[in-house]
Amino acid sequence: MRRLELFSLILACLLTLAACGGEAEDHDAAQSPPDQDPPAQNGSVDVTVFDCGGLAVALPSRYLDLLRVDTDFHDAGESWKPLISVYDKASYEAAEEAFGEGGGFLFGFLEMDQAAFEQHISANGTGMEIFASDGGDRYFAYSYPTDVQFCRPTPGGIIDIESSDWKEWEELNRIGPLVREDFLTRNGLRPFDVQEFLDQRAEAGGYVCVRYYPGDSGDGGMCLYYQLLLTQPARKGEGGVWAVDQWLDEYGNRSFYFPDSGMPSAEYYARLQAECDAGLRPEFLTPAGAAEAFVRDYFGYETAGSRFEQVSEVDYGYMERNRYLQQMDLDLLLDPDDVDGMELLDCIEEATAENWRLLSRYGASWFRPLMDAVSKAAVGQDQQRRDRAVMAFLLAVRDEDADFQTPPSAVLLAQETADPAAFRAALAELSEEDRAYIQKAVPGL
Repeated sequence: MRRLELFSLILACLLTLAACGGEAEDHDAAQSPPDQDPPAQNGSVDVTVFDCGGLAVALPSRYLDLLRVDTDFHDAGESWKPLISVYDKASYEAAEEAFGEGGGFLFGFLEMDQAAFEQHISANGTGMEIFASDGGDRYFAYSYPTDVQFCRPTPGGIIDIESSDWKEWEELNRIGPLVREDFLTRNGLRPFDVQEFLDQRAEAGGYVCVRYYPGDSGDGGMCLYYQLLLTQPARKGEGGVWAVDQWLDEYGNRSFYFPDSGMPSAEYYARLQAECDAGLRPEFLTPAGAAEAFVRDYFGYETAGSRFEQVSEVDYGYMERNRYLQQMDLDLLLDPDDVDGMELLDCIEEATAENWRLLSRYGASWFRPLMDAVSKAAVGQDQQRRDRAVMAFLLAVRDEDADFQTPPSAVLLAQETADPAAFRAALAELSEEDRAYIQKAVPGL
């Protein structure tokens, strides 16, 4: 099991606590009374300021009778600390009556330290957005519901979006973003853009790339690989520990990795470096060894060294072709009439044997719609280009066990019949070996 799944579970529980209300109280229930701000001189609305662990959250006073506000999270630790949760009181009470737990969650704020921030990035969780920092190692997140939390006792559970209740709900949902902006300035915090942080990390460069092949060789597993990007986080050069910083799946989806150690990654890697300097944990002194340790920790898999291959650079073409082929396959299954024939031919021309092999791992339902569309697009203007694409397809799958060859061979014969001169010109562009294969594989040429 991934160790990160534990963090994801904790995150889910916290968000569920926020959405369900936990031990939330009405704003006027027994708790530290909030300070009342006078109207600002610039004419802005009156706000009521809540003290949330030394930070101030201001809510528009005119909405307080409609809200349920919780600022008491006595069990929260310093690493991951909810500050406030705000609910639509009517939805909370209706959900509690109907389902035994509150609903109506509108928004909240959380504070986290460096270690919790890194784990949030690793987990790629939903339902919150980190939007501020104190300029040091404290970060602040805006939490929000990932489903509709509106609840009223209506017949059949049908929501009347023309009702006054729904319009009031919509109005309350507009409060959160305004309160977030005020929270940022009121507490002297710095705006923080997570995507910018991730983009800078992704573009930093200086990585060593190790391919990890998770499939078994019996089903062509070498066609599927993840690309692990490693760096030396504690000390560069000879004797420095290696660690996976991020990894790319077969479609190019990027994930960032921070060890789930309960401490910031910089501190963790400094300790790991000291252990390696003392002769311990030598596997982290090579990229392949660190990659294997990562797979064990992140995916929970015991692996063999043959499943790892250090390469000179990231193969972006592999991922792009997989995405292109997968999207084309989905388009053909869902709306084949909307697929452009020349785009389809460009796609199959660019795909390599490993791209086709990867697609075939997920079943054969895609093959017949694909070949029907290829047959339809095979003859037309710019015939030589069309011929070239189908020839490239046949050559790419020449060594496959699956029967890819018969349908492409039939298409090529139809192309040769439609325009022999264009077909001969396309054939002449190939190597002598490839020409011989095409002529042998297509009876009747």
